Amino acid sequence: MARKDYAGHAPKPRKKRGAKKAPPAKKKRPVLAILLFLMLAIGLGYFLAQVSGTAEEAEPVKKTPPKKLTVKPLPEKPKEQWQYPQDLQEKEVIVEIPPQQDTGIRYQMQCGSFRQRSQAESMKATIAFQGYTANIRHTGNWYRVVLGPYERKRIAEKQRHQIKRAGVTTCEIWQWKP
Repeated sequence: MARKDYAGHAPKPRKKRGAKKAPPAKKKRPVLAILLFLMLAIGLGYFLAQVSGTAEEAEPVKKTPPKKLTVKPLPEKPKEQWQYPQDLQEKEVIVEIPPQQDTGIRYQMQCGSFRQRSQAESMKATIAFQGYTANIRHTGNWYRVVLGPYERKRIAEKQRHQIKRAGVTTCEIWQWKP
């Protein structure tokens, strides 16, 4: 049985046998709230009695026979004169894209690390069904499932999102160390 630390705790007072409990105190009724409610109810009743006969009676609306409508044909739909589509066909947009500078940093994506080769092969097959080629690297007691290297991190991120849709949510992107 585990020991308990009673340091700093006062002992609980013991109940005496046969001691009678004090009778519960009588609850006071909220007299003030009841009086306020009654006064509001009486005031509302008085207000409704005063207002009940004051509405003016509206005169009945005289119905006039409907006028006969003459149907005129709609005017011909005007032809739209838009210059915008023609301007677009004639315009040529030139966009200058600066050349990508190679930083020399490569990235790799690791999607799993397993102690059994069969688990790594299963992960590799799942990734292969998404159209990507994964490699299994054996280091020590671990089998790592990796993809890459990638020249840009953006490409690795794109592939990670596509693999994530297949249910592989453990992929991480790191700098590649050859």
